[in-house]
Amino acid sequence: MSTLKKIKDIVIYKDEHYNTFPNVIRRTDGSLMVGFRQATDRQKKYIAGINKNFGKVTHVDPTSKAVYITSEDDGATWQKKVNVIYDDFVYGVQDPCLNQLDDGTIFATFFMWKVFKKNDIKEILPSDRIIDDRYVARTDNAYSIRSFDGGNTWDEPIPIDYPGKRSICVRGNIAVLDDGAIVLPVYGDNNAGEASKVVLLKTYDKGKSWEKLSVIPQLEGYGFYEPNIFKTESGKLVVFIRTHKIGEKSVYDPDSVKMSPLITCESFDNGKTWTEPAIREFYSPSPFHPLRLKSGNVILTYGYRYKPYGLRAILLNPECTNFDETEEVILRDDGLGTDIGYTCSVLLNNGDVLITYYYFDEENGYRYIAGTICREV
Repeated sequence: MSTLKKIKDIVIYKDEHYNTFPNVIRRTDGSLMVGFRQATDRQKKYIAGINKNFGKVTHVDPTSKAVYITSEDDGATWQKKVNVIYDDFVYGVQDPCLNQLDDGTIFATFFMWKVFKKNDIKEILPSDRIIDDRYVARTDNAYSIRSFDGGNTWDEPIPIDYPGKRSICVRGNIAVLDDGAIVLPVYGDNNAGEASKVVLLKTYDKGKSWEKLSVIPQLEGYGFYEPNIFKTESGKLVVFIRTHKIGEKSVYDPDSVKMSPLITCESFDNGKTWTEPAIREFYSPSPFHPLRLKSGNVILTYGYRYKPYGLRAILLNPECTNFDETEEVILRDDGLGTDIGYTCSVLLNNGDVLITYYYFDEENGYRYIAGTICREV
């Protein structure tokens, strides 16, 4: 089995905003597009020290919007000014994910938060986030949005709805079946006190309507989050799931590494049924992203949110079955805290891999969109 060789790290986009959660595609014209979430940076106001109240303020903000930049030279240089995918007057936009369809359509997804003053809320829900004891952030819904001209214009967001749906979020890319159907994994859909689950949805009309295809079997004691789906060369579907072991301890504690294992499930019937969840011996409370390489092998990348903080990857065979034989590759270990990761990769023209993610390497520094280029050797 081959391995991975790191070439270099790059800065894709950095300014005075809080830039996070990137997703990258190659457009039909050959250019690269990176979508990400951009918000006001409030760290100096709310955070005294690295990662204090991590995620409570910085990942929920009513100013957040979905934006993108492009590169016309295969990632060597990038636009200096962002373009807007969607910006809402009331809601904060979260986790834009991009998918280039064969017919030229860019199919994107995101979900949104709404922030209230705490005094205006009659009842605090278990899923609500309390900010500075003054505000309440509540999940709104997940949405799809489309561009038919390479991202120059976008249609209006359409809610991702299906019968019996409860609150859901989305972070991850799609799989396209042989009949043209789009399969999208979402997460949440749970009542108070229940663990978050992964639900597979299917659409034949690019998100105008959805049907509930299946639910990934639960593993007792774990919540399932931010799944990514991958279609192997044989047509098998594999879902890579971020997980949190349910308990009183935070998964971000230094001794909590094994509380967030990668869990995978497989489907041999286009997502109708799934194998039982399998725990893989790779750990991080961050989503995992698969990409097929020119060799047919699959690179699986993830932000590593434990010391030494950084970026890691594993190399899988074409059917993603060799978890017990592959070895973890450390691509970066110079991060300063847990607020990093959310990888998404794309092939460059020479066969190298560009991994995008968000990062910071200065104490309380700006979060920026970073890239690491590596090569299968």
